[in-house]
Amino acid sequence: MSNLSFIETLELANDERLHMLRPTASRGIDSGMIRKGPQTMAPVVADQPIRAAVNGNSIISFVAGVNQDEASDVLYSTQFAQRAADKKYDKFTAMEDWYGFYTEVLTSLGWVTEALAFTKHQNLSGTYTLDKSALDVLMTIATGNQLAILVKALTTLKGLADGEGAIKIFDLQAMTKLSGNCQLGSVQRADNGVLSMALGAFYFHSNDHRERALFVRWGNQDIQFWSAAQKMTLNTALYARHRAVVTEKLVRADDYIATLEIA
Repeated sequence: MSNLSFIETLELANDERLHMLRPTASRGIDSGMIRKGPQTMAPVVADQPIRAAVNGNSIISFVAGVNQDEASDVLYSTQFAQRAADKKYDKFTAMEDWYGFYTEVLTSLGWVTEALAFTKHQNLSGTYTLDKSALDVLMTIATGNQLAILVKALTTLKGLADGEGAIKIFDLQAMTKLSGNCQLGSVQRADNGVLSMALGAFYFHSNDHRERALFVRWGNQDIQFWSAAQKMTLNTALYARHRAVVTEKLVRADDYIATLEIA
């Protein structure tokens, strides 16, 4: 089966709980998100480049220089892979299978990537927060600019009120009662012009349920935490062959994107 046929036949999971977050059928979840004309076009942010967004169960940030269309391609391709994996596997109970299929879909869409190799974090002393631990993992592969914008994105998300769309999307897509599965990514244009993303993938199991699990303090006996990190590049010529199919499927199923207003 060709890559195009594979993408065309994929079904996407749809979370009915997120429908209530859309003001109208023609506008995005966040008030800053708009459609570019026909429903075959991806969303963009009005009047300014996308700096960061909650994108299903991921938080993705963009270093200055990545334009709106490129950011939309990153957000749509990665969300498409998430939701195709959601349809096939439970991301909270079959996490390694979920990530295997997620990576397979990303590769078919044009991302040059490798299988994610997860490491369990053990013997962590004292207390820690998952967001800081995730940033520590990403420090091994991300540039200074990528880390800086991702820190700002996490700080912005942490400061939002509970009722904000970005918080609701992330909590519904990345967290369940005692488990979590999320990705943190930062995209920049490499010296050769290619879009490069530092991506961290994380999942956990905890002993008790806590709101905003990414930001609260955990003791080393409270949680089991796994992480993986890798650099990825997007073959834009290959993705262009799939863009119309990916966008049409996501628009029809409602995209789960909320932009983050970063100072």
